[in-house]
Amino acid sequence: MKPIYFSENLFQSEIVTDLVPALVKFNALFHEATLVKDKKNEHLKNAYLSLDNILNVIRPLLTECGLFITQDLAGDYLTTIIYHVSGQYKGSMMPFSPMTGNRGTNPLQDLGGGITYAKRYSLSACLGISVDTDTDGADSKISAQQLKRKPTLSNERIDGLVKHLQTFSETEQASEFEKIKEKFDISQSQIKNIYERIKL
Repeated sequence: MKPIYFSENLFQSEIVTDLVPALVKFNALFHEATLVKDKKNEHLKNAYLSLDNILNVIRPLLTECGLFITQDLAGDYLTTIIYHVSGQYKGSMMPFSPMTGNRGTNPLQDLGGGITYAKRYSLSACLGISVDTDTDGADSKISAQQLKRKPTLSNERIDGLVKHLQTFSETEQASEFEKIKEKFDISQSQIKNIYERIKL
């Protein structure tokens, strides 16, 4: 299904007539569920909801609503997408970085901690679940530069981009492509590929 982009990192399928009622049903079911903070940050002495706890509660509810969630790493971004069995979807991309400042951990553990933290918050945001004000990720430092980083384009999205550009006249294509290059991180090989396909 053709995606609609609300921002560089927020998108959904063009049609959501099945997705929206399913999400409404999920919210009704989740209202009756109970989430208990099951972990404690020993450094900050505050309780929080673990990713496993959230997933164990929401997975049966999502299945009942014909929904499922994928979370994938895409460069320096975590992509979270909620799919409906109809193929309709909504998703977002969130920048993440390794945890820092934790004593006794190695770089791989710091990276895993950063990914888990991003997964938990991205998942909660997509479903409208409040995880309150836990700050177990206080040491995860995401710079302003990272937050402003342009999303990269996969080869699948390049195909969609070419089709989009082909809807413009030859004189308008170059101008539209310049606007797209301002929004996305496109490699030189991808630019060459696009140029060849739309004859810029």
